[in-house]
Amino acid sequence: MIKFIKSSTLFVLLLSIYLLSNIAVNNYLNSLKLKSDNSEIVAIGDSHIMTGVNPSLTQNMKNYAQSSEPYLASYLKIDKLVSDNSEISVVLLGFGYHNLSSYYDDKLVTNESSAIFDNNIQLLSLENLSNFNYDFKRFVDSYLANQCIYPRFKRLYLGGYKETNSKLSEADFPKTIAKHFYRDTTVREFSDSFNIFYLRKIADLCLKKNVKLVLVKTPTSLAYEQGVPNKYKKKYLSVSETMKKRGVETFNTTKAASEFYFKDYSHLSREGACIFTPLLLRYIESNK
Repeated sequence: MIKFIKSSTLFVLLLSIYLLSNIAVNNYLNSLKLKSDNSEIVAIGDSHIMTGVNPSLTQNMKNYAQSSEPYLASYLKIDKLVSDNSEISVVLLGFGYHNLSSYYDDKLVTNESSAIFDNNIQLLSLENLSNFNYDFKRFVDSYLANQCIYPRFKRLYLGGYKETNSKLSEADFPKTIAKHFYRDTTVREFSDSFNIFYLRKIADLCLKKNVKLVLVKTPTSLAYEQGVPNKYKKKYLSVSETMKKRGVETFNTTKAASEFYFKDYSHLSREGACIFTPLLLRYIESNK
């Protein structure tokens, strides 16, 4: 019995040392400067920017967007990037109708939270999440899996541009609209205390760092535009106007939806990104 206790104690001690060592190594790795290859422009946001802004069309831009990224993660990412790279002068931030929705609040308590925590665990802390409802168990599971088991040399939160094919005919329109704007049959509330709160913090951060912030609305299909509740269209204009008073412009192309190609009802395909990105770059160049 004594031998078993000693063996168990030794095992627990060695395991603790192993886990704590990995935490220490990962904390050090997370603190290292994040290089952006001298790019002056960085694109940040969720899957709409991830599929819609192609950085290969210019030598001066990096796309760090990530699927399902809430503005909390965008804020932490932007802070890290602009603090470590003084050459960054423009931040492009995805800004669509869906970014105003409590759909983003729900992401922290549903199955989607696992992906959010896994992707951003190197930036997130319990302090960042303390004012919001979130799945604590999934956060802990993500922390253990990504920070305790072995050293993480890759910055999981960086994301990147993703090419997609045009598959609009296969997309589920009612499901997309319902997911973004409805809870059952009721129009969702706005994400005032979460996503919109961090949008304001991003604007303040960019102002403090003397970085130009441009909100970018990637094109969506005509059906999607028509399916967005009027409540959200009014809120979008209101928030855009508030941001404009802070010196933050919103880029929304005047090209008709029929001139683009779509992966689904709300995301651009590879061909659509090749049309949209040059328009965005011209806008940035003309508004320096």
